[in-house]
Amino acid sequence: MSETEARAIALGVFDGLHSAHRAVLDAARRCAPLAPAVLLFDEHPLRRLQGSAPPQLLTDADRDDMLRELGLEIVKIPFHEVMLYDPRRFFGEILLGRFGAGAVCCGYHYHFGCQGAGDAALLAQLCGEYGIGLTVVPKVEYGGAPVSSTRIRAALGQGNLADANAMLGRPFGFTFEVIEGAHIGRTLGAPTINQVFPPGFAVPKYGVYASQAFVEGEWRNSVTNIGVKPTFNKSAEGAACGGADGASGETYIIDFIGDLYGKRVPVRLLRYLRGERRFETLEALKEQIGKDKENAGLA
Repeated sequence: MSETEARAIALGVFDGLHSAHRAVLDAARRCAPLAPAVLLFDEHPLRRLQGSAPPQLLTDADRDDMLRELGLEIVKIPFHEVMLYDPRRFFGEILLGRFGAGAVCCGYHYHFGCQGAGDAALLAQLCGEYGIGLTVVPKVEYGGAPVSSTRIRAALGQGNLADANAMLGRPFGFTFEVIEGAHIGRTLGAPTINQVFPPGFAVPKYGVYASQAFVEGEWRNSVTNIGVKPTFNKSAEGAACGGADGASGETYIIDFIGDLYGKRVPVRLLRYLRGERRFETLEALKEQIGKDKENAGLA
């Protein structure tokens, strides 16, 4: 394989594409003339090893779209196929043999091979033996601690969009299919789109957010309620904030009227406004919607 055909492969579990992940991806993109690529497994390793995985910060489809927008080739492999490979076998058969690595890039805490036996130091040794390049990206910090998907999920669960979005390097968002609701928002003068969070996806703290929705080719200002609609779902009173399955996003897109049923609409959250609560009357809810617009700076 010639140098121009070889790849610079970013290694890691890119489960959120946050700012630390981006640093590894950017390192691969700087390895010209090697073609930048990212190696992904078909499932989160912990799902196979422990039976469950942390909640997703991105759908696989959104992650792949973002990677392609960055100019990275995606190379994938079933995790179960290589989970028992020792580090040297994984390096030789997969990185070199199957995917033609001319260089690899990883984070400072990267581990690979069966039971994570290989680390960045072993990777450096192997790269030296085979004469390929290696970039180990140092820790990326925010607030005095390393950026991680775990910290981002914790911030989302607290409604702390400022920290979550800063660590992500972009607003947290989701792209789910719009389903038909009860049309109550329309009667209140605030028609909404309804999107259900799938099992296994990170659910932010229940409440109301200043947001934006991508409709008809542009980001439009909006207000989004995350939760279980307690005014109209009395059985949901007392549901735990930030994670119960069945949560949905209900988004009022300012000054937009149109049929979005069945479409996958991206929504991104900008600022937490207030907690979700039950209103005794529709009039009280309507009054609060007006206040939410004001608090979001949209009235």
